[in-house]
Amino acid sequence: MNRISRNLITIYRTERLITRRRIAVVQQQTALMALAGLATLAGLILLNAALYFVLTTRVSPAVAAGVLALVNLALAGLLASVARRMSVEDAIAPAVEVRDMAITDLEAELEGMTLEARQTVNAIKGLGSNPLGSIATLLVPLLTAALKKKD
Repeated sequence: MNRISRNLITIYRTERLITRRRIAVVQQQTALMALAGLATLAGLILLNAALYFVLTTRVSPAVAAGVLALVNLALAGLLASVARRMSVEDAIAPAVEVRDMAITDLEAELEGMTLEARQTVNAIKGLGSNPLGSIATLLVPLLTAALKKKD
């Protein structure tokens, strides 16, 4: 039972760690997107006004507005792609590996316990037909469990 409780604690802790890292990355992405929006808004207002006046001296006002709109869209796309590239998978890979190992170990332990329980049930069922032969079969899983508790 000690291994089972240890594995359950490990699974719980790694799941909590994975969730915390994912939430932290989402928070960072959200903050970067908001910051990108504010920076884009403030900078583009001033830059658009200045560039519009410069461009209207060389081209028509409609062309100047179109050029500025394309530059604005390119900048917004660049900032959004930087925020999208942030990944949580690299940060949580070790925790996922530990969690998976604990789950595998827990499954193996439960399969062993299931096998011992089936052997005990079969020995108890056979006790009525062959009392002396079934006692040895019944004692083996019980002794194994008792010896495991001493470790």
